[in-house]
Amino acid sequence: MAVREKIKAYRTMRGISQKMLGELAGGINEVNIRKYEAGDRNPKPDQLLKIANTLGISINLFMDFDIETVSDVLSRIFKMDEQIDVDFQGKKISKGVIGPITLTLLFNHPQINERLSKWAQAKAALQKTIDSRHEFGSENEYNSELAELMEMC
Repeated sequence: MAVREKIKAYRTMRGISQKMLGELAGGINEVNIRKYEAGDRNPKPDQLLKIANTLGISINLFMDFDIETVSDVLSRIFKMDEQIDVDFQGKKISKGVIGPITLTLLFNHPQINERLSKWAQAKAALQKTIDSRHEFGSENEYNSELAELMEMC
């Protein structure tokens, strides 16, 4: 999802207008909010921070991280391990060595676990909907259900 789509989605979830978002975000012009959501203009980092704070979300939600290699994945995991309580577990195969295919990451943080659980449920529901596309009465019905689940994910 692009920044423009995320701004609109979170604003809509909060039930506020473009004008109100601009006002609450420290006087960002409503026209600018409209342009951000339309993709005609990208907010500067300081504007994006104000918008994120106003919407009660982390600015990181607007950032896309390109993960293309094993090194990219590992660097993110190592960074998480430094900053939050992550536990690596799995079945030991010899002398305390965890078998690679049994390795799991556990977050010792209730909010993270709760949100990941909800995300996993939404992702499973999304896949189930995609797999049962042929069972919908119409393409519009399918697309509506799909859009709702994508937003939940």
